[in-house]
Amino acid sequence: MLTAYRILTYALLPFGAIIGLLALISLTAALGNFAALLPAFVCGCTVIYLVTSFNFLHKGVIFRQPQKPSQYDWIRVNGFVALFLGSLFIFQSIYFRGSNELNETVKAQVEAMAEEMKTGEIPDAKKVISWVLNFMLVSGLFLNAHILLSFLYLKKFAGLFGKS
Repeated sequence: MLTAYRILTYALLPFGAIIGLLALISLTAALGNFAALLPAFVCGCTVIYLVTSFNFLHKGVIFRQPQKPSQYDWIRVNGFVALFLGSLFIFQSIYFRGSNELNETVKAQVEAMAEEMKTGEIPDAKKVISWVLNFMLVSGLFLNAHILLSFLYLKKFAGLFGKS
């Protein structure tokens, strides 16, 4: 199980970088619209979770070094928010696959935007939507599995945080 946890941790690092960029973009959008603070918060918490769980894996699980008690709280609290994001990705991916009307609407809007831009070759909107939905499904499944494994390892290695 430790091998799976390691693989998921390394597989989620590029995902964390993408989510980090989304968090920065959301923060700049939040300067003009406070409704954008929620996506920035969720993305930021996910990035914090990925970084702290990576540190926990290397310093705590592999090298068995004592951890700060606050890191336990950082992993748990941000893990719950990241669990929300992973579940949202899975739900949206499944929902959008089943909604043909929505897919046609999005496809028409993407094609209209591409024609406005006139930058040359227009990408196939159906392939782009399919790729995005696949990415969301896989990253959501990986993230949720990683969080559940992190919570198991937090219980198993609670002694590293000074807990009994």
